[in-house]
Amino acid sequence: MPLLMVFKNMEQPNPKELVEKIQQLADQFRKPMTDFLSDLIRIQSYTGQEGPAVERTLAELRAIGCDEVWMDSAGNALGRIGSGTRTILFNAHLDTNEVSDASQWPHPPLEPVIEGDTLFGLGASDCKAGVAAIVYGAAILKQLDLLDDVSVVVMGATLEEDAEGFGLRSLVERDGFKPECVLLAEATNLTLRRGHRGRCEVHVRTQGKAVHASTPHLGENAILKMAPVIEKIQNMNGCLPSHPVFGEGSQVVTLINGPHTPNSVPDWCEIAIDRRLVPGETMESIVDGIRAVVEPLGAKANIPVQPVLSHTGLRLDGPSFYPGWLMEENDAVIDIGKATYRALWQKEPVVDVWKFSTDGTYSAGVAKIPTLGFGPQEEPYVHTAQDQVNLNKLVEAAMFYALYPVIYQQITGANLNH
Repeated sequence: MPLLMVFKNMEQPNPKELVEKIQQLADQFRKPMTDFLSDLIRIQSYTGQEGPAVERTLAELRAIGCDEVWMDSAGNALGRIGSGTRTILFNAHLDTNEVSDASQWPHPPLEPVIEGDTLFGLGASDCKAGVAAIVYGAAILKQLDLLDDVSVVVMGATLEEDAEGFGLRSLVERDGFKPECVLLAEATNLTLRRGHRGRCEVHVRTQGKAVHASTPHLGENAILKMAPVIEKIQNMNGCLPSHPVFGEGSQVVTLINGPHTPNSVPDWCEIAIDRRLVPGETMESIVDGIRAVVEPLGAKANIPVQPVLSHTGLRLDGPSFYPGWLMEENDAVIDIGKATYRALWQKEPVVDVWKFSTDGTYSAGVAKIPTLGFGPQEEPYVHTAQDQVNLNKLVEAAMFYALYPVIYQQITGANLNH
């Protein structure tokens, strides 16, 4: 739909004036947005330890003038702009991966450093720059005052690195929050994302008989029983479900464990499998397929429970299963993303899928809420010592998040009225 038609009969600036106003506000907010991001980077916020980062985000949501600010039961930071009953959720997570060797980083990970237009620091690319972009997209929206029947809720999410979707699941299922669509500010380099593969952890266990290592012939070595099991599991690659967009699924053995008694024949051995999924695969289909291969060899398979403890002390344990998802390219949530992009930059956006998993595994994969990805960060820097974000792109992402709800309100409102 042409942007001029989107804004027809609206009592607000014409499309060109509106975009210019958003640009002006984004430029004005560049420094406070950068300062906020820098503050977040200074705060260590590993998964389950996000409390101080949540408090800092809540303070920023109050500072930009959110109409409501709160922390939910799982400890996510939330702020609302507008009073409409139809809600768009902006999501980006505050937790980061852990630093294994800080000496490999060009700057101390928790010390934000700006070189030219680039800000370096832990979480800049995953996903604290996304948090800054959605907070200041909301700040621009507050200044525009154009929302009517739509409101926007900004979510500084927790728990995503270790258990993506668990924090969002709690917000929806435990706290009863029902967004009409979800926008994920993960790394996309200012392109649109419409899905990603899922992932699942599977444990396979063999049982043996323990005896003293000096008399191994009297026992049954569970590690040796596991060897042909591993080979069979590896050979499943190439025969796993495939998808026209994502290609074939994959699985790899990532961990092996057993009794920590070096002078005994082990009576058990357990491996962990990282399984990458295509949309449509279920826990049952995954486990049934692996069991069909390993049970004839005397092994057992199951999906373990992922232990998840929020920084508020709330237990959110659940199966270690994160389904894949894919929005149709002509779905309304994607089309509105394209219209927003065209209005801001007068060109067509790239539409792609992620290589990694996000909170979309719950929003789209489980709850079936229309979901779109857009962020300023770049995938090659995610989980690396070169963690960074371009500040010009950060400003542009905030512009996108400011305009998207205005166009969404008009297009979906027109469709509902029709």
